[in-house]
Amino acid sequence: MTNYTIIGLGRIGTSLGMAIRSKGGHRVVGYDADNTAQSLAQRMGAVDETEWNLDKAVSDADVVIAATPAGALYDVFDGIASYLKAGSVVTDTSPSKRSVMEWAHELLPSNVDYVGGNPLTGASIKEQKDASGYIFHNAKWAVVAPPNAGQQSIRSIIDLIENVGAKPVFMDAHEHDSFSAATSGLPAVVSAAVMNVVSTSPSWAEISRFVGADFDNITAPASGDPASSQSAAATNADMLAHWIDQLIERFQAIREGLIDDEARFSSDGILADSFVQAWEQRARLEAGVADRRPETEERASIPSSGDSMMGLFFGSRISKLMGNNKEKKKDSTTYDRRRMN
Repeated sequence: MTNYTIIGLGRIGTSLGMAIRSKGGHRVVGYDADNTAQSLAQRMGAVDETEWNLDKAVSDADVVIAATPAGALYDVFDGIASYLKAGSVVTDTSPSKRSVMEWAHELLPSNVDYVGGNPLTGASIKEQKDASGYIFHNAKWAVVAPPNAGQQSIRSIIDLIENVGAKPVFMDAHEHDSFSAATSGLPAVVSAAVMNVVSTSPSWAEISRFVGADFDNITAPASGDPASSQSAAATNADMLAHWIDQLIERFQAIREGLIDDEARFSSDGILADSFVQAWEQRARLEAGVADRRPETEERASIPSSGDSMMGLFFGSRISKLMGNNKEKKKDSTTYDRRRMN
């Protein structure tokens, strides 16, 4: 039996407790500075018991899971360092790893290992009351292990991940933080910017009547906890700033395409390119081939033996006409630009 302590009983911490306890055979102690959160986690079956004192919450833990905003982890590590038992493992669920890894190295005792984690659930759960242990099923879970982490400690975290139905993906801290900034931090920033720029318009009351699915989708991240969003951004500031720079370049290119009277109507202008590229890459993502770059040049098909013999008698052009005349299978991830003319 593994003794788990979850610090932070928000939507992720509570969901994680529910997932661990659903498998049985382990003990889960929960701690949260908010008494209401502790009580709700207990009613939802996410913990076996709660502790009001942080030192008691972690003193018997084999694995401590810090499910708090990234910016709070310095104080969490500082607060638990003196009470962790030798050989225990500390992990987290934050979207930032370089800063957290440095804090763990600075604050945690040498007889305790830190192994970073980030469950990539993609779940739209916003509040603790919506928590569910099923959000981890088949989800990827990023694992960032410092060089000095022991194999047994890493194994403990892998066991946790696999026990709740997720799949571990090993990454280094820089790679993790860049990817996290691109897929989590950048959408949060864009969402906040769109929400703020539109809602501060003098015509917002009238504009709000036009709000539909598109506006809802792009501004959905803005409904997340601002403390968590700020914390994630602040602890991964350089990576997020890099992606914002890339975004500004894209926005500038689109703007230039809009103010050019001819280019904005062209099927191969920057405006069209922007929408087509986005459409195609989104289609590739949905088709599960986002990890494979599209071919820049088509390869010539290899003729069958029948085609080759026909070519000897009639020539290649005629053989193509007399052959099977098979149409090339349409690539569902390539946009037909003729529709733009």
